Amino acid sequence: MASHKRGGGFNHYGRDHHSKKHYPPLQRNAPQPELSSADMQTGLIALLDRFVAEETTPGADKEILYHANELRRRLCARDHGTSSQAKRELDEKRPDKAVQVAIPDYIYRKVQESKDLPPLPPIAEPHLHEAVFTHRSAIYDPSIPGSSLGGDLSLDYERLELLGDAYIELIASRALYNRFPHVDVPELCMWRERLVENSTLGKFSEAYGFPDRLKHRALWDKNSKQYHKVVADMVEAYVAAVVLSDPAHGFEAAEAWLTELWAPQLLNFREKIIENPQARDQLNKLVLGKGVKLTTKEEKPMTYDSNSVQCYHMGIYLTGWGYHDEWLGSGEGQNKVQAGVAAAADALKRDSPVLKDAIRQKNELRAAKLKEQEEKAKANQDTDVPAPNGGGGGGESGPKEKIDDDDNDAPTKKRKKEDESTLPEQKKHKKEKKKKKET
Repeated sequence: MASHKRGGGFNHYGRDHHSKKHYPPLQRNAPQPELSSADMQTGLIALLDRFVAEETTPGADKEILYHANELRRRLCARDHGTSSQAKRELDEKRPDKAVQVAIPDYIYRKVQESKDLPPLPPIAEPHLHEAVFTHRSAIYDPSIPGSSLGGDLSLDYERLELLGDAYIELIASRALYNRFPHVDVPELCMWRERLVENSTLGKFSEAYGFPDRLKHRALWDKNSKQYHKVVADMVEAYVAAVVLSDPAHGFEAAEAWLTELWAPQLLNFREKIIENPQARDQLNKLVLGKGVKLTTKEEKPMTYDSNSVQCYHMGIYLTGWGYHDEWLGSGEGQNKVQAGVAAAADALKRDSPVLKDAIRQKNELRAAKLKEQEEKAKANQDTDVPAPNGGGGGGESGPKEKIDDDDNDAPTKKRKKEDESTLPEQKKHKKEKKKKKET
């Protein structure tokens, strides 16, 4: 007889409905295959990268960051004998059959430019290092409503760039002042501008890859002046960060680094050589005489050349030999003296008809004077010859001998007068001496 279930249920299947069947428990987590050592190492490096990125804050522990970076460096330096499992499977299933592409020229050039660069001086403070490579657009976008800079203005490189600009100017001035003691100040100023200009600093920034490390949200035309200024400003900000992060030795490190970067330029600097520094003296000897003068006049106001160096424009003019303010040549220089010397050199080089005529007149006058002097000397020799009768000779010889005799007798007469003036005193002294003996 079929058994009835409690509650009026009927067992339609004719068997014990309360029999229990045991089912294996469901596995929530499927077993994972063990990672190879290479895969574990790759994952660990990725974790360290993420850890360092998140921990690089103003209040970060420097020691922890140092050891994390050191561990990552050592892991990357290990020799990977085998690639990851996924990479091996990819090579087996989807082999790369394309021809290997050579390194592009622009990458090769960048590598060649950077291989001889000195190492970057370290920035000891992480928050300064982060600010150097952060543009204001990364933290503030005026196109986004509600976006603001906030109270902390040290999150981007602009304040560092202001200070670094002054440091670089000072370091460049020291390098030129100490190494070129005989160069004029205007020329030193020109050289300093070439050392600190945006094009020079921009080359250094590109060589070290600074633009690739910059965080920003700006859309720049890479051929624009604005972009080139940003690239150069990062070098100025980096110098300021180096100095601020190490007050004791930061300036020395920055100065040594920049001096090594500037060394090729400093070696190529050449002092401007005046072709003929004695040109003014030579011109004076050629044309000057009694009533003849050479004057220099400023032909036009001072200007500035392409390197912002002052330039004077002087001309040299002749007055005399039948000419009045006759132009002979012009020259330029960083001061009026240099410009005057250059004008004299130009006059000698031009050798104008006016200059030739003045030189001819002076030479003719000199020749005439020499001839006159020779004739006088010859005439004097003829008058000095004694007469045949041995008498008085020339008319001038008698008085001359008399004058000479008078001159020879002058000391004797003077001595006689002195003796006459001292004679009464000597007599008086003898009388007094005689009286003393008698007494």
